[in-house]
This record gives sequence, structure tokens and C-alpha cells, in this order.
Amino acid sequence: MKLKPFDRPGTFYKGNLHGHSDHSDGLLKPKAVIDHYRSFNYDFTCLSDHLWHDKKFAAQTVLDVSTLNYKDFVALPSAEIHAKGKKYDKAGLWHLVANGLPLNFKMASEIETVNELLDRTLKTGAFVTIAHPEWYSLSSDEAIKVSNAHAVEIYNHAATISSNRGSGIATADLLLNENIRILLTAADDSHFRKKDTFGGWVFVKARNLTIDNILNALKKGHYYSSTGLAIYNIEVVDNEINVECSCASHIIISGSSHSALSKSGYNITRASFDLNKLDSDFFRVTIFNEYGKYAWSNPYWLDEIF
Repeated sequence: MKLKPFDRPGTFYKGNLHGHSDHSDGLLKPKAVIDHYRSFNYDFTCLSDHLWHDKKFAAQTVLDVSTLNYKDFVALPSAEIHAKGKKYDKAGLWHLVANGLPLNFKMASEIETVNELLDRTLKTGAFVTIAHPEWYSLSSDEAIKVSNAHAVEIYNHAATISSNRGSGIATADLLLNENIRILLTAADDSHFRKKDTFGGWVFVKARNLTIDNILNALKKGHYYSSTGLAIYNIEVVDNEINVECSCASHIIISGSSHSALSKSGYNITRASFDLNKLDSDFFRVTIFNEYGKYAWSNPYWLDEIF
């Protein structure tokens, strides 16, 4: 049985979920950002400009990108939303990325809590991600607090190249071990002030390239994340996990606690694992090569497979 998104009809569309323009603290104008991603064979991007009161780095409105779409490229109305109360942040602000926001969405008030903001955002139908958890030392308690978000950034490119704090693996595994069915994303968090583009993205499986189709596929987990490698198929046959991918040096199945199964070598393009040996209610797939390029599946829960 093929697992999602490989069992879905449609096409894989490449997109960046987290990026900025000069509507907030990015360097380039919105059209230049969109044209840049389009020229590098992306199918969609998200200009998730900061939405907060401080005009030094944030906008006070959601950017309208509706006039910047092409027939072969779409931009999702998005924002990086903030609320006060985050412990390890110089400004004391939480960071969440919301893709597919209505243009009339209001920034949080000075007294709105992060949970109130998150609930209000989810009610709009947006896809919400916990941004760069390692970058600002998201604690375990804080991760649990916002765990009704759809996803956590397992990789943030800007945080990786600027501070080597771009991972979200620890946060993701904490939530998964707490039986919270969180999804995973990789993204640029691009500002164009450094070489912070084309480092992390998602491949979304959808019938065709529309904003609604992309958003629905994201919320259903019909995608995988990458920094340069491809996953071609993941399936389960008679309690055996089969993985097919581009050339890698390691294919790893990660489960609860420290349980894992792995295969290592040179130019590996497939591997099979005995699911009975994992002793876990869930698993996720990671592939990477000797050049530091990765791809990650979303987590799979056994009670949803069998």
C-alpha cells in the first residue's frame, strides 16, 4: 500500500512556505521575490511578511499578492504572525507562519495570547506552522502550548546559515512522542539580505496548481519536505516499509523514543525495513547524502495505515 502523498493523484508542486519582501523586513519588492522563485522552477511561494505593531520590521496588514500570480505560478496570501509572551526571544514574541490568510486578518493586539491568536488563525482555514523552533529556543512546554498548529518547521534555511539553529527535529519528535500528530515542513525564511533562498522547500501533491488545492493538500499532509533530495515512493507491504528515493547515503526510519532503523551506503536509491522491529506507534522517513542534502516525509501513524 502506497502512503501519502505518493498514493495521491496529481502532480508534485514545489514551493516555499516562509519568505519575506519589503512589505516587512525583506530586501526585495513582492514581485521581485515572486519572479525570483519562479525563475528557479518553483511553482508557488508564500510572502509571509511579519504582521505586528513594530514598523521597524513588520507590516500591519496581510500583503495582497493576488495581482502577482501567473498561469504557471501562484503566491499564497500569508504572514508571519506574532503575539507577546515568548520566553526566549529578545522582543518576547512568538513566531507562527500562516499560509492562506484572508487579507482582512488583523494582527494580534498587545494583550492577545498566542493561543487566542492561533485559534483565531486556524478558524480562517489557514495552514499554520510553528516557525524556527531551534532558532529561538522553543521550550518543551512552549511547543506543547502551540501544538494545535498543523506543522513544525523541521528545517529553516535562514536560521541554519545565520546561526546553525535551523532544525526542528527535537521539537517535532517531542510532539510526536506526546501523541500529537504534527506535520513537518522545510522552508527558506528568505529575506534576500543573505544567500537565504532555495535552501528548503516542500513538494505538494495536488490535482492542479491553485491556491485552494495547495492549501488543502498541505493541511492533509499530502507533501514531503526537502533541501535537495527527492522521495519517489513510500509504501507498506506485509509490515515491511519500502522507500524509493534519489541517490542517498542514508535512509532512516525514525519512531518513538530513540527507536530507529537505517540503511547506509553509497548511491542508495531504495531500502526495505521490517516494521515489526521498530516498536513504535508512528514513523517518519529521512534520507540524506554525504553532501548534507536531506528529504523528510511527514509522520505516519500505524492506526491510520492498518
